Amino acid sequence: MGPIGIFDSGIGGLTVARAACDLLPNESILYFGDTAHLPYGEKSPELIRKYSTRIALHLLNSGCKAIVVACNSASSNALEQVRQAVGPSIPVIDMVNPVVESLYSGSQSSGSIGLIGTRATISSGLYSSAVNDLNSRGGASYSLKSRPTPLLASAIEEGFHNDTIPGAVLEAYLDDGYFDDVDSMILGCTHYPLVREEVIRLLPNCVDVIDPPAIIARALKTKLSELNLLSNSDDASNRFQVSDLTENFRLGAIRFFGSDIDLEEVEL
Repeated sequence: MGPIGIFDSGIGGLTVARAACDLLPNESILYFGDTAHLPYGEKSPELIRKYSTRIALHLLNSGCKAIVVACNSASSNALEQVRQAVGPSIPVIDMVNPVVESLYSGSQSSGSIGLIGTRATISSGLYSSAVNDLNSRGGASYSLKSRPTPLLASAIEEGFHNDTIPGAVLEAYLDDGYFDDVDSMILGCTHYPLVREEVIRLLPNCVDVIDPPAIIARALKTKLSELNLLSNSDDASNRFQVSDLTENFRLGAIRFFGSDIDLEEVEL
């Protein structure tokens, strides 16, 4: 009956929380956005691990039965440390492996995969490792073409505050033909699904732009079902915490989650 803990470096992970709420309406959510230390994408791996494990322990001590690392930078640099911190009895879902896994099927076992994300996500090599794991299966043959997009997350946040879409930033990263030959595109940051339609517009029609929050929500449901941890409660409730509460983040959270929410400031 415990809540599902979801955390991100900021409020982008609310896209994952929204997908989880939609798919698992009987589950309670405890969300934590580390807004005092964002963006993780420009931090060192050591700092990302420090912040991530501290948040994971906070969620564990708050009674969470599962944890979703709803941050690609944290998933790419601190996943094992988070798992060690919370122990083997708490399932931990990351943003990388379920998304890469979703590309594989019996009928589609090869192709070129595009990836955009923060510098920390791209340089970690976790996506490359996940693709290599797919290729270790019989008959699978995938290639990965990646590009760091360090300005995009902040442009999305600022753009939404000003009721504009960061078109110029997107075009700078995507409008040069670099990704024209890929079959699928992974949006490797929880901010990016908010501009998914703009990404689709800038890429050839044949490119399948992946929706990571929905995939992560399904992976979470599968894991909870496997461990007999699904709730049948009819009084689910959600809590939303941030490490630094500002008016901009409050307004941004409404955009990311899709409805009004109460943010609580919690210092770890």
